[in-house]
Amino acid sequence: MALLFDPNHLILNEKQSEKLFNGLLITSQVLGALSILLVAVWMGGIEDGFAWTSDPEKEFHYHPTFMVMGMVFLFGESLLVYRVFRHERKKFSKTLHLILHTLVLCLALTALKAVFDNHNLHVDPKTGEIDPLPNMMSLHSWIGMATVVIFAAQYAGGFITFFFPGLSMPTRAMVLPYHQVAGLGIFMMVSVAVALGISERAAWKHTCWTQKREWCAQHFVSNISGLCIFLYSVCIIILVANPRWKRQPLPEEQSLQQLNTYTTTNVE
Repeated sequence: MALLFDPNHLILNEKQSEKLFNGLLITSQVLGALSILLVAVWMGGIEDGFAWTSDPEKEFHYHPTFMVMGMVFLFGESLLVYRVFRHERKKFSKTLHLILHTLVLCLALTALKAVFDNHNLHVDPKTGEIDPLPNMMSLHSWIGMATVVIFAAQYAGGFITFFFPGLSMPTRAMVLPYHQVAGLGIFMMVSVAVALGISERAAWKHTCWTQKREWCAQHFVSNISGLCIFLYSVCIIILVANPRWKRQPLPEEQSLQQLNTYTTTNVE
């Protein structure tokens, strides 16, 4: 792994590296699109569609759908912004990064509301009355909630530091490596939470497996969904972690950074 990501140990020349980048990028987009499609088919087709609070069982279906759309796919895409658009102006990449993260946060909060409504508005099938299920009981819920909370904190910290009001250039330079590592770490946590969530749903609802002991459509689709999400995450991590594909400052950005550093030093 050290050799793969060591910029001084070049196994591939520049042209080969570019081909590898493009191949991984295309593969990641196919896997990401498949992940969303399969979860939508699983929740929207095989498990009878979507609803809001009028049908808490169907409202739950928004939880995995929006989490995969937001915390998996859009989160992964936001990490790729500085790789795919590494030759564009930083302001464009930074704005797109912020927009994608904002969408991720909105989808994650909506997904959380869906699962809490599903538990709190649960109806006893025998009596027909509301019989709430306890919240935050599973390992999936613990890791999942921790991931969303840390993501929200990372979002707030990044917004204040890099966007508005924006801290000084030396402070940004100091914070940036930690911001980048934390973002990749949170994305890894998402992958773990999703794997646990799919397994929990399968054990809870897939009676073809737990009772009949045979394959069925929903179990097959859930497994393939999880596999696509895992492979998508692997592609994103490789694309982001390889320093050869890291965005380098444009000449005018380097000049501005040197000017800001010079000005700050003189003022101090």
